[in-house]
Amino acid sequence: MQNNLALNETYFSFCCTIPAELVELWNWFCFEKGALGTETLQESSLESRLKIFYPKKPDGGAQKLFECFQREMNAKLEIRIHEEGSHPVENWQANWREHFHPVKVGQSLIILPSWKTGIELSGRHPVWIDPGQGFGTGHHLSTALALEMLEQFLLETDTLPESMLDLGTGSGILAIAACRLGIKKVTGLDIEAEAVAEVERNCELNGLSGRIIGHVGQPSFLKKPAPLVISNMLLSELLDIRLDLIRLTSPGGTLICSGLFGKQEEELRNSLTEMGFVYRASLERENWNSIQFQRFGKES
Repeated sequence: MQNNLALNETYFSFCCTIPAELVELWNWFCFEKGALGTETLQESSLESRLKIFYPKKPDGGAQKLFECFQREMNAKLEIRIHEEGSHPVENWQANWREHFHPVKVGQSLIILPSWKTGIELSGRHPVWIDPGQGFGTGHHLSTALALEMLEQFLLETDTLPESMLDLGTGSGILAIAACRLGIKKVTGLDIEAEAVAEVERNCELNGLSGRIIGHVGQPSFLKKPAPLVISNMLLSELLDIRLDLIRLTSPGGTLICSGLFGKQEEELRNSLTEMGFVYRASLERENWNSIQFQRFGKES
């Protein structure tokens, strides 16, 4: 966190109480909107009390964030917000480091915080991450499932794609993993300039400078399609860019989407198959889903 907070004297946090069945989705939404982390303070079978951390106060504060969540989820939901305010940055990174530990993903990957040295890799490909505002340390199931689906595809394909597009790249974790698994070049895109700066730092950590190129902007910014496209985002964001998803996936190419909770997997599958994608595979764990498509047609 130090990279993003070093120039600030404070960070922003708020506490909220939320129905138990919405905790995973709310946490994921907050991360997608720039949260640095979340902490569970109390939990029961009915509801949980959470603390959400941001580098600075979101526009409109916690209430506007909640209203945006209601709008994007298209539902009336009960979330009680309290203890909202800014706090001194002191000891932030030390506290964060206590919660970021190495995590093994799939058959061949291990996600490592930048400050961990001397870790036994056991033949796994290391993905070093210095976590900042960009979402993606491998601990959330949406990221883990995206990594597993990516690994599964790359280990089973007869011919490795030459390149990949990573839409909503966050920390760059998917792009770095793709390079570790054999992809020669990745283009990462994010609407947050801070996230793209983190991608560059994480590329240097992994010795991959020059193989991953980050851009700030919307998918419409990109012009050249790729044989492999991956996106770990909210369903509403994936649906908003569905025309770009088919435009940027080469004919015959593969699209991997993650960040889908519950019945959202079915909604995305129906939407994209109507547009010319063919469903190929999915992974599911604790109601989170990652899904793989192939674009109809043959590569030219």
